[in-house]
Amino acid sequence: MMRRIVILLLTCFLIAGNLTAQRNDKKKSASELGIFNGGVIYSLPRTGIRVVVEVTQEKFFRGPYSEYAQKYLGVKNAATSDAEVWKINDLKIETFGEPDPAEMHKATGAIASMLSLSENGVLIGINSSVKGEPSITHTSVFTPDIEIPREIWPDLSMRSFFAGKDSLNQSGGKLKSLEQKAAEAASDILTLRERKVVVLEADDNPLPPDGKAYQVMVDELNKIMAEYESLFIGKSYKSSHKYVFDVVPDTKGSKAIVAFRFSASGGVLPESNVSGKPIMLELDSNADLVRNGEQKAAPVAGETSSNGLFYRTPGIVVARLLNGSDVLAQARLSMAQFGVVTPIPDGLTNGEYSIEFHPVTGAIKRIGN
Repeated sequence: MMRRIVILLLTCFLIAGNLTAQRNDKKKSASELGIFNGGVIYSLPRTGIRVVVEVTQEKFFRGPYSEYAQKYLGVKNAATSDAEVWKINDLKIETFGEPDPAEMHKATGAIASMLSLSENGVLIGINSSVKGEPSITHTSVFTPDIEIPREIWPDLSMRSFFAGKDSLNQSGGKLKSLEQKAAEAASDILTLRERKVVVLEADDNPLPPDGKAYQVMVDELNKIMAEYESLFIGKSYKSSHKYVFDVVPDTKGSKAIVAFRFSASGGVLPESNVSGKPIMLELDSNADLVRNGEQKAAPVAGETSSNGLFYRTPGIVVARLLNGSDVLAQARLSMAQFGVVTPIPDGLTNGEYSIEFHPVTGAIKRIGN
C-alpha cells in the first residue's frame, strides 16, 4: 500500500513539473519582461530622392586636311575645329531612406527591448526578427576618363612626306605642302575604293565556303578607308559616364531644388559648379492626402503612446527633373516627410503582436501575431 502511494506522489510531481515547463516556454508579454530604466532612442525615416544620370562624352578632332575635303573628296561642310559634346542618355528617379533628425523618439518600458533598428537607427520592427538592408555607398567621379591616343593620325598618307629627287634638286627631297599631302591622301582613298569594288565583284575568284576570309578582306578595307577619310572629316572618341546625386527634400523648404548642373561642353557638374545649367528637381505633393491623414491621425480614445512609439503614414509626391521648362523625367513617389506622424496604440505593443515597417517611408508593412 505504501509503495503504491509513493508511486502516485512521484507521478503527480512529474506532471506538475511538465506543466510548469510548458508555461515557461510560452512567449512572455511585455508586462512580464520587467521594467527597464531609461529607454531606447530611435528615429523615423525621411525619404531621399536619388537621381541617376547616364551621359555620353564625345571628343571630336578636326581632320588635318579638312579645308580640302570638298575640293578632293566632295565632302561639304567638314568640321574645321575641335569640339567636345556631352549628351544625357538616361535619367532615373529612385528613393532611399535615412534617419529624420526632426523625428527622434525614445521608447521606454519593457517594449524598448523589442525594437528592431536599421544600421542607422531607423525603426524597422517591433517584436519582430526583421533585418535592415545594408547601406550602399554611391560615388560619382567628375573627372572625364575618356582615353585619347597620343598620336591621333600617326600616318597622314601611304606616301612619303618628301618630294623625290629630280634633275634640278640632286641633293635631296623637299618637304611637301599640306595640300600636296591632302591630294595624295585623296588619291589613296580613291584607290582603296577601287580595290574594294574589285573584291566585291570577284566573280572569277572562288571564295571560301564559310565566307570568313572574304569578310575579313572587306572589313580591313573599310577600316583603312575610314582611317584615311578621317584625315578630311575628322575623328571622334566616345565614353559613357554614370553619376548619382542624393537629394533630401524638406517639406518646409523650396519645392524646387538643384539636383545637379549640366553643360553640353563640360558634362555633368556638381550643384556648386555654376558654369553649368541647373537641372531642377520639382516636387508637387498631394495636399488632400496630407490634410486627410492629419485629420485621421488626431488622437482619439484608446489611441495613445505611453511607451513613446510612433510611425509615419507617407505622402504622395510627383517629382520632376526640369531643364528650364523641359521635363526630362518624372516619377510618382511615396515620401515619409510629406505625410504625418501618429502614435502606435498601446494595444499593439503588449508583446502579443509583431510589427514591421517600410524602412524608406516609415509606414506599417505588416502586423502579425
